[in-house]
Amino acid sequence: MHNRFQRREAKTEYREIRDDKELRWIVNRENYYNPASGEKITRSTIRHPGICVLVPFSDRDHILLLHQYRFAAEDFLWELPAGTLEGREEDGRMVPIETPLECAARELREETGYLAAQLEKVCECYAMPGSSDELIHVFLASDLSKGKKSPDAGEIIEEVRPFSLAELEAMIAGGEIRDAKTLVGLFFVLNRQRSGGD
Repeated sequence: MHNRFQRREAKTEYREIRDDKELRWIVNRENYYNPASGEKITRSTIRHPGICVLVPFSDRDHILLLHQYRFAAEDFLWELPAGTLEGREEDGRMVPIETPLECAARELREETGYLAAQLEKVCECYAMPGSSDELIHVFLASDLSKGKKSPDAGEIIEEVRPFSLAELEAMIAGGEIRDAKTLVGLFFVLNRQRSGGD
């Protein structure tokens, strides 16, 4: 009986974080075996510790978005605050070394300058299950109080501002919000609002 996968080679991605480096993810070349046929399939797989996405309510009807520059897209995007869980490599995988709740609180403060008295995890989903094990943890953040922003090195956040739920629906319909994790968080909130949830 073959193992489900075997790691062949790995590439790692580090990011400068203030005065240190943080391991972000690993790209492995892995052999998988089809349990029905025994056929071997080789794939490059991104091993990732996961991310947290926050839907921060500045009040009951307004949500904060960031206007953030994304180097791969070569553009500024309207996004919910989000960030990668701190992790370490273990047997060819990325293992988180902080909880999603800890990551969510840290990322909200770093990217927006706000602290949340309440953080509620509402769902999780895979970002790209065809090529990565990256799991997205979605949190609602409420009862915000103003603190101080401290973005990571290389993060370019041009603006942080609240939008009404009606404005967000119009932005989605008009194609102004193009970030998948942001759409997941906003769709959850808008669907909950339509179904009469708080």
